Amino acid sequence: MRAIWVGFVFFIGLNVSAQASYYLTGRPFSFERNNAIKEVGFRWGLNISYAGNDVAEALGLTAIAAANDSVERIMVQSFGAEWLGTFYAQVDQEEALHQRIRQALNPTTDGAGSNRFILIRKVDYPPKVDKKRYEAFQLDASSSHTQCIARYLGKAKRKVRMKQQEGGCELPYDFPQNGIIK
Repeated sequence: MRAIWVGFVFFIGLNVSAQASYYLTGRPFSFERNNAIKEVGFRWGLNISYAGNDVAEALGLTAIAAANDSVERIMVQSFGAEWLGTFYAQVDQEEALHQRIRQALNPTTDGAGSNRFILIRKVDYPPKVDKKRYEAFQLDASSSHTQCIARYLGKAKRKVRMKQQEGGCELPYDFPQNGIIK
């Protein structure tokens, strides 16, 4: 019975740490950097969100600060005191890779130019078989509702190879987040 209780507590602890939310405050980064931050955050077990006006009003600044402090304590225990520097170093690497993928896709601008974005995420299925598989979504944000135009699946090794997929153009997470696109 004691082993079951310890296992239950351990499972709950893993669940809580795996679903930790970390709020970024201040001026938002570019769409491309936000995409890299969100992807690295997922790999670290964090749900990174911007604390825009709507979030600050709903949660309150004190609650946001308390949530960030709680996550920070966990991250310091897991990754050391310099965890944030290590996190942003990985974000820089991820952003560079995302830029290579975006250049390979080379989206055409048919009048919508500045309202077209490419959202990139790492594909985890099957787990740990191929670490360089990525999925890209071409988005149109010209209206109040962001629409997925095309979905690509491919690999990013020395050369980026992406192939457009038929159907399944569904976003992997809420976008735009808190109304922030750029």
